[in-house]
Amino acid sequence: MVDCTLLNLEQINEETRYTIIDFVYNNKGVKPKDLGVTGAYLRMLRNRQVRVSDNILCQALKFITEDELKLLLKGIIPEARATFNDIVRVVATARVDATAREFLLSLIKEYLGDYIGTLQQVWHVTDRDVEDFVKAKKLRGLREKTINDEVRYIRRALAELNWDLTPDGLREYLAELAEEGEQYVLKHTAYSLKSFLKTVLKPRDPFLFSLLYNSFTTIHVKNRNKVKLPTIDQLRQIWQGLPSIESKLYFTILAECGLRPSEPFLASIDDVDLEHGVIHIGKITETKRVFIAFLRPEVIEWIKREYLPVRESLIRAKLDVLKAGSLGMSPDVEEWARRFIPFNRERLRREIKNTAKQVLGRSFELYELRKFFATFMIAQGVPETIVN
Repeated sequence: MVDCTLLNLEQINEETRYTIIDFVYNNKGVKPKDLGVTGAYLRMLRNRQVRVSDNILCQALKFITEDELKLLLKGIIPEARATFNDIVRVVATARVDATAREFLLSLIKEYLGDYIGTLQQVWHVTDRDVEDFVKAKKLRGLREKTINDEVRYIRRALAELNWDLTPDGLREYLAELAEEGEQYVLKHTAYSLKSFLKTVLKPRDPFLFSLLYNSFTTIHVKNRNKVKLPTIDQLRQIWQGLPSIESKLYFTILAECGLRPSEPFLASIDDVDLEHGVIHIGKITETKRVFIAFLRPEVIEWIKREYLPVRESLIRAKLDVLKAGSLGMSPDVEEWARRFIPFNRERLRREIKNTAKQVLGRSFELYELRKFFATFMIAQGVPETIVN
């Protein structure tokens, strides 16, 4: 579906409008009531006897995809999207103008409420939080070894989850441990995380604590290996249905390389060698694993053509905004700007899971892509030691 509010409709001429009406009538099975007109009026539209108004055009655009629109418009879509600088000016105005602020917040609540709700399910953990946990445990008289063991499991989980704890992220991480047969590690990680949440987060934010604490148990993840894996055709359907280039990139890397859900976010742009199709993954864990993954030539070309321009656009826009200082922000974003995938991980996960649910008719976990990769590669005769 194309959102006409993001288009400059004035640049779509009459003949193209008629072409769009013909397309949705002939290819999408659109009826007069779908366009808000009578049968007689639709015939007049198709016979070029009356003009296609903006309202009718918007109704027709709901039945076509962006790719179809590109074909109909011969590759040139007259977008009317706000720039990043436009957004910054709006926020800067809202900070000093109460009326503008009230209007902006009402729009955000109405149209972006689901996204805001998702943000409220994230705990951004810091080193200070871990230090507070250690202090609290010492005050309770726990042995040094017990505290150190718990902290080790907590830090390992935090490193995997990029120090952001969410219900989905916790479940997926524990599911990965279960899938790899690390039952002892799984048990102690789950216990340590629950202890961490109860000790540090519960006094600060009882609501977020409840969401995270009740999102997982060690028993809950044991039977996930019984799920029937998607077929390669279903994976293609999921990829086609993903709403953004960046979620397609994340999905592609997981499916093509068999990486764990957290691992693509460990790679910087310098770790990705597109000339030779190699991604270098370095992990700061107890074993300090470093390994490489490979990309097919078709994927490399797609990354160059589709993904890199989107990535560069985001980084350039954010750096320009920070340099301008319009919002009074001065964080160090150098590390963020070097990431191969600088986009919000929770959003990408949500886009993939929502699309997969539409295709598969069930909930979908990202670790299934790693399992599919391993199963497929082993079936092709690749040694299991290389796959893992």
